Amino acid sequence: MGFLEKQTDPTSPMHWRGDMQADYFYPSGIAGDKFFKQIMKNGTFLASKCPKCNKIYCPPRLYCEDCFDEIPESNWKEVPPIGKIRLFTVVKLNAHGQKLANPKIIALVDIDGTDGSMLGIIASNDFNKDFTDIKVKAIFRSKDKREGTLKDILYFEEI
Repeated sequence: MGFLEKQTDPTSPMHWRGDMQADYFYPSGIAGDKFFKQIMKNGTFLASKCPKCNKIYCPPRLYCEDCFDEIPESNWKEVPPIGKIRLFTVVKLNAHGQKLANPKIIALVDIDGTDGSMLGIIASNDFNKDFTDIKVKAIFRSKDKREGTLKDILYFEEI
C-alpha cells in the first residue's frame, strides 16, 4: 500500500518504512502574539477577562472557552509573572528514556489573579521537597536575548 492509498480494512495492519517528512507550523495567533510580545518587552504576562462569565485567561484568549463570548481588548490586563504551584513532578529521564545528568522539577503554576496556569521548570535541587502551594516567580532571559517565545521563561523560582 502506498502512502496516498486509503486504508479501508481496519483489521489490516498498516506501516510505513523509512522517513516521513512532518513539517508543521503552528502560529501563536493574535492573542499569543500579544502575550509573547508582552514577555519580550516587559517581562510580565498578559491576561484577558471574559465580560460575561468573568473568567480570567492567562495566557489570554480572544474568545471565552466557557461561554464563547468575545473578549474585547479593553478587558486585557498586565499581570505579574507570579503564581502558586498546583502540582509538580521530578523528571529523571529524557524523552528517549535515557537518564538525565541533572534531574529537573516541572510544575503546573497557577498564575496569580487569573484562572490560568503554565508549565515551567522549578529552580531547585531539593528533589524530596513538596512544592505544592509554594509561591514562585518567573525568571526571564535578559531583555536583549528574548525572542518572544516560551523559551524566554528560563524557570520559576521560589519567593
